[in-house]
Amino acid sequence: MRIAIISVTTKGEALARTLAENLEGKIDLYAKSRGGMDADTAPFDNLGVLVDNIFHEYDGLVFVMAAGIVVRVIAPHVRDKRYDPAVVVMDDAGIHAISLLSGHLGGANELTETVAAAVGARPVITTATDVANLPAPDILAVKLDLGIEPFEDLKAVNAAMVAGQRVAFFIDHQIAHAARYIEGAAEMGVELLDMNELKNSDRYDVAVIITDKDLFMTQLHIYLRPTTLSVGIGCRKGTTSGEIWAAIDDACRRIGRSSKSIAIVGSTVVKQEEIGLLAAVQQLEIPVKFYTNEQLQEVIHVQRLEESEFVKNEIGVGNVCEASALLGARSCNLLLPKTVYPKLTLAIAEVKSRWWESDPDIQLD
Repeated sequence: MRIAIISVTTKGEALARTLAENLEGKIDLYAKSRGGMDADTAPFDNLGVLVDNIFHEYDGLVFVMAAGIVVRVIAPHVRDKRYDPAVVVMDDAGIHAISLLSGHLGGANELTETVAAAVGARPVITTATDVANLPAPDILAVKLDLGIEPFEDLKAVNAAMVAGQRVAFFIDHQIAHAARYIEGAAEMGVELLDMNELKNSDRYDVAVIITDKDLFMTQLHIYLRPTTLSVGIGCRKGTTSGEIWAAIDDACRRIGRSSKSIAIVGSTVVKQEEIGLLAAVQQLEIPVKFYTNEQLQEVIHVQRLEESEFVKNEIGVGNVCEASALLGARSCNLLLPKTVYPKLTLAIAEVKSRWWESDPDIQLD
């Protein structure tokens, strides 16, 4: 976690230094300009200008100053809990540490606990589920690295939990790494029921479901989406992001899976500067990998994939979408074989591991 610690008083600067010495991660110190500052502390003259420049550059911001100052200075930058950094406020006496913004998804509640423990302060957490000591679905999503869908229903689910309604957690045992999710949830005190138990709708009021599948549900629910799909795309020059988006959405619907579970998109190196494709993966906020002809051809040979002579004559290899999908998935399981759309072809394979997280050639948008 990359953290900025910002102070405005001499006393606050000393506390910030103590925090930096006791926190893990990349820590940067900022302090109001004055004489005799330490060399590793970046000075600033105007707090508003500083926040303008760094607000979205860090995972967490710890302000050692009055909460009112912080509320005013961050207000213009607050957008969405999915993207805002964790914001923690601490008084310069080190008595209280307050989780101010992005408590769950941004990790501010956890950062507050860590900051408070580092200097013996009292953590102040005000999110309703935490106050009630309830397992919030968004905390579970963060811990297990799952997406939330539909995100707009999260508030209603958390409210139902706080109101005392029966909120049950379910898991699709067919997804990859189901055992790991069950273990991780158990560490948080959450029991994951088999998704087949959803049929017993009289036993719960609200459902939280870990699956990549789209289900028909009449009760209030949200999905926690694992990244299980690798999408391979071959497209003509000039294909727009809208056309690619529409094809991805249709392809996922054909196999009954959510586009929120797409883990990686792959294509040929010939398309690594294709504007529409790059824009589409940027909107999806997922990594993209471009494969060489040698890489694609090896999969075509091993998996005995059908090749297009026209495409082979154009770029030197006759199957882009299926080969790219299988390379991204690191598996042999095609969920959707080559499917033809106007201006592009698309295939989907089942992902077995998140190998791309350690690949330096992956483009992360």
